[in-house]
Amino acid sequence: MVMGLYESFVYSFLATIAFGVLFHGPKRTLITSGVIGALGWIVFVYLRQHLEYNSFHANFFATVVLALASEFSARIFKQPVTIYVIPGIIPLVPGLGLYRGMTQIIDKSYDAGMTIMLTACTDSAAIALGMMMVASIFRVVKMSKDKRRLLCK
Repeated sequence: MVMGLYESFVYSFLATIAFGVLFHGPKRTLITSGVIGALGWIVFVYLRQHLEYNSFHANFFATVVLALASEFSARIFKQPVTIYVIPGIIPLVPGLGLYRGMTQIIDKSYDAGMTIMLTACTDSAAIALGMMMVASIFRVVKMSKDKRRLLCK
């Protein structure tokens, strides 16, 4: 049974809010971080199921969208970016892949287990690359603004 985009949005929204509460995020940021997490998951599901991207690319682009939304939300609501981005990436983390890979290895199906584990690791790398890329761009923009401001004084 494949879930529709609406159900995926609702469940990922709730999961993101739950992790925001678990990580003691400020209550006024939970709805926004929930929308950001759900947005990232919807992008992932759409790219994976409808456009048939592989999981690396779907994770990368979903993380870029999620990180951009987190950076903008942090500036709009004057909060740290981590309040939005950490709960937001939770739906994307390949925990099921790691679990299935370890289960295959424990069952002595080493080839299948290592294939699944390698896919989970590359998905994790895609998430890290997407976050680093967006954070780096925003850092460069902020540094150039600060430099311009200092030169004007």
